[in-house]
Amino acid sequence: MITNERQRRVAVGEKARFEQAISRARTEGPGADVHPALHNAMIEGMSSQLADLDDELRSYDGLRAGRVKGRVLGSFGELADVLIEGRIAARLTQKQLAQRIGVSEQQVQRYEQSRYSAASLERLQVVAEALKLTVGESIGYHVAGGASGRRATRRRTTKGAAMAGRATGKRAASSAGKTLRSSSAGKQAKSAAASDLAQVGNRKTTGKKAASAAGKTLRAKGSSRAAKTAAASDLSQAARSKKR
Repeated sequence: MITNERQRRVAVGEKARFEQAISRARTEGPGADVHPALHNAMIEGMSSQLADLDDELRSYDGLRAGRVKGRVLGSFGELADVLIEGRIAARLTQKQLAQRIGVSEQQVQRYEQSRYSAASLERLQVVAEALKLTVGESIGYHVAGGASGRRATRRRTTKGAAMAGRATGKRAASSAGKTLRSSSAGKQAKSAAASDLAQVGNRKTTGKKAASAAGKTLRAKGSSRAAKTAAASDLSQAARSKKR
């Protein structure tokens, strides 16, 4: 993806070189020691690279000209591309975005080079607000157990909100379990995770997930004594909830 004017200039130069090389190869033909099939494969390879450059230039120029108004996300993995494209569409340089969110230009460059892999959720929200992005697409939930189409596709209601709450509890249990198993997590972080896991375990709706996370904590060699004690308590509570 082309993200700035400097990269665009480089891409234009590369495009010209590919066009010249392809034209020369087609005019001169294969050398005496080059098989025609190999020569044609070389031309096809350069043509493919040229097509990729054309696509990237067309995408960048379309964003800069305001011809591209947005995109439909197919996965959260595309979120970084949305933020980069949003900046280009807003005709902001990396330096101008940096000024809006209060960081250095180099930091924005690092964000975009790494596709925002090191940015927190809070930082992503700050960038989105600085770019004035609007979000209108709904998110579809994966419904396990062969639920009917009507039930699987209905809009989120009060009952749906309760389901979302249970899902949040499950994610909290999973996150806490990962913290307890992590060899790099500090003592304070593991103590907080053990507390979170105990709280999640008290909710009947997350009993199975909490039990699984607690079991992993008990098996983990790096877990502290306090974490294992909390995990054992979670397993006991999950068992009582299951009997009910």
